Amino acid sequence: MDRQLIERFAAVTPEERRLLASGPLDMAFYSTTAALLEGKRLIPYEQMITVRPHTRFVAFPPHRHDFVEVMVMLSGQTVHTLGGRETVTLKAGEILLINRHATHAIALCGQGDVAVNFLVQPEFFDFALEMVGGDNALGKFLLDALRTGESSIPYLYFPVSERASIQHLLQSMLWGFVEAPGAYRRIHRVEMGLLFLHMMELADCLQLSTNLRHWNALAVELLSEIRTRYAAFHLKDFARAHGVSAAYVSRVAREVTGQSCTELLQQRRLEKARQLLQDTDRSILNICQAVGYNNSSYFYRLFELREGVSPKGYRSSHRL
Repeated sequence: MDRQLIERFAAVTPEERRLLASGPLDMAFYSTTAALLEGKRLIPYEQMITVRPHTRFVAFPPHRHDFVEVMVMLSGQTVHTLGGRETVTLKAGEILLINRHATHAIALCGQGDVAVNFLVQPEFFDFALEMVGGDNALGKFLLDALRTGESSIPYLYFPVSERASIQHLLQSMLWGFVEAPGAYRRIHRVEMGLLFLHMMELADCLQLSTNLRHWNALAVELLSEIRTRYAAFHLKDFARAHGVSAAYVSRVAREVTGQSCTELLQQRRLEKARQLLQDTDRSILNICQAVGYNNSSYFYRLFELREGVSPKGYRSSHRL
C-alpha cells in the first residue's frame, strides 16, 4: 500500500486526541441508539458511499449498523469478534465486509494499526447487482444478501493482500476521497462496483462465516435460483439441469441451511408475498399467483400458519 496514503490516514484525529487524553468513547457521535450505528449520522446526505479512518486507541463494544461496512487494513491489524463468537484478524491489504445489522466488536488498536472504513448505504447494492449481471451466481447472491441485510451472512473476509489489481484499485479509490472529499460521486460508485466485481470473482480468496464455510457451488446456485426464480422454481428441473438427483440437492440444502428445499422456497415466496401486500394494490389472488401458488386456499392456509394472520389482515396492519 502507498506509504503516503498510509501516512494520510495515520494522522491522529480530534477524536483520537481526546481518547489519548483519557477521554471515553462517545457513542453518541455515531448513533442516537447506543448499539446501532446510523448511516444518516455518518454518511453525508445524498451520498451512497463515504470513507473515514477507523478510530484507534479504544476498543469498540459490540454494536450493529444500518449500512454495510467495508474495512480495508492499510498497516498493522484489527481483531474483530462477530456474533460474540467468531474472530477475524484483519491484516494489511485485507478487506472485511460486515453486513447490515451484524453484531461485532473491535479490539483496541495502536498507533500503527491503520484502517479505513468505507460506509456503504444499501441503495448502492442495487447498482452493484446490475454490474455483476446474471452469470456470477455467488456474487449475485452475496450482493443481494448485503442489500437486504441477510443475517445468515454476517461478514465476508477477503485476504487479498497479494492481489495487485485489487490493491491498486483500493489506492485509487482512497486517493479519490482524500483529494476530493464529497466530489466525484459517480466515480466513487463505479470504483466501488469494480471492487465488488473483483472480489466476487475471487471465490478462492473469499472466506465466509463459520456457519457457511461448507457451502459449495451447487448450494450457492440453489439459493440464488430460489431467491430469483421463486415463482417458477421446481426441484426436479433444477436437479436435472445440474446433473444430480433431487434427493442429492435436498441433502445439500439441509446440510448447508438446516432447512429443506420446500422450506426455503416457502420462506422466499412468503417474503415476496409480504412485500407485495405491503407495497402494492394488487389483489391477494394476483399476489398468490405471482409468487408461485396456483392453489389460493393452500396459500391462505400457509400464510396464516406462518404469519399468524390472514393476507388481508397483514395488508391492513402493514400499509402506511
